Amino acid sequence: MPEDCKVIVTMQVSSVGGLVWSEVEPLADAILMYYAGTSFGVKFFQDDVLLDVISGKLEPSGLLPCQQPANMEAVEAQLEDVPRDVECYVDSDGNTYDFAFGLNWSGKIEDERVATYSAEPLTTPESISYTAVK
Repeated sequence: MPEDCKVIVTMQVSSVGGLVWSEVEPLADAILMYYAGTSFGVKFFQDDVLLDVISGKLEPSGLLPCQQPANMEAVEAQLEDVPRDVECYVDSDGNTYDFAFGLNWSGKIEDERVATYSAEPLTTPESISYTAVK
């Protein structure tokens, strides 16, 4: 491949879950990820929208629906019943692939959606006591 060739990775993901970006991001100039699926027979995503994003007609605006792990060790260490406990991937530009992270043509998305859905990760397990009532 020529040195000046740009690599655009397009990923159609069929389930919400983490991907190991450390194996992909260093090799790509751009990554476009979208979630596929249908609801009541209607596609969530139209293919022509992807082409509009690639061509610059449409600005990307999506946010990650889940944390993206730093590596496979982070996947294995994650506790399935503890929210937001994943060590997140940090890309070559310093962006952390955390829940509600997204990029548009201007850079990191910082809008009302991010303000609403961003929360501090749960770092200390909380104990809940339960007393049965007879």
